[in-house]
Amino acid sequence: MKKIAVLADSGCQFPIGSLEAEGIYIVPLTITMGEQSYLDLEEISAEEVFRRMERTNEMVLTSQPSTGSIQRTVRRIKDAGYDHIIGLPIATGLSSTLNGMKLACDMVGIPITLIDTKATACIQRYLIRVAKKLIDDGKSVAEIESILTLLVEDSGTLIMVPNLDHLKKGGRITPAVAILGNLLKIVPVMKLNYKLGGKIDTFDKVRTVKKANLRIIDHLVNDCGVNNKDYVIAIEHVLVNDLANQMKEELIKRIGDCYITVRELPAVVGAHMGVGGIGYQYIRKYQGLSWNE
Repeated sequence: MKKIAVLADSGCQFPIGSLEAEGIYIVPLTITMGEQSYLDLEEISAEEVFRRMERTNEMVLTSQPSTGSIQRTVRRIKDAGYDHIIGLPIATGLSSTLNGMKLACDMVGIPITLIDTKATACIQRYLIRVAKKLIDDGKSVAEIESILTLLVEDSGTLIMVPNLDHLKKGGRITPAVAILGNLLKIVPVMKLNYKLGGKIDTFDKVRTVKKANLRIIDHLVNDCGVNNKDYVIAIEHVLVNDLANQMKEELIKRIGDCYITVRELPAVVGAHMGVGGIGYQYIRKYQGLSWNE
């Protein structure tokens, strides 16, 4: 039987090194502010990034883990006696981490099965937990890949940003669209487009922040079929904890009592959304496997 490890990046928000005893290895993404670069979750936290954005309104750049850092982690995995890796990187539409994992494993000489999570944050964390359970249950690599791929296809991410400034600075939209959108007081609602590997795609446009959040909840319930029994749900944000909790209560009113994670977004996502941004995620549970933060 193969000894299988899980490899992911800090977009999943698990502390670096905290799960290696369980065979789960996390490599840090990179955060750049000004002329200084930081290893995500090792040298800087998401809240520290967001607080600095709040103070300075500066542009934050993000990038995939260096090939060297992934290679060093993969070498540790191999040295620990593992002979196969399940790779669960942040969405390919948001980062090239998947390609970096493949290159590092080729260089070290260990096979990897890569699965595009098409997301990050809660969805990525849950997929890691399911992968760990499947490994512990003795599932084959092919079975693990099939199950995780099906879960990805029954998941989704919607985001709301209060203004378009950070998306404009990050090159996600044109300056002309950003200026027009802000002049017209348009609040964009966006969805990670799975056909494009999880790239940010426009879903709807409304006039107020509250309406934007309620529009997302309507979509989750009416169009995506999210309910309080079959799905893991999270609301993650950039320094708007009160609003996120209000929306949590609104969603519970619609679908009934359930556990909904409310926490900060990963720095690599929140940096491009700006202060006030909120992300909503859902993923179908695997055989009732509950969410445990």
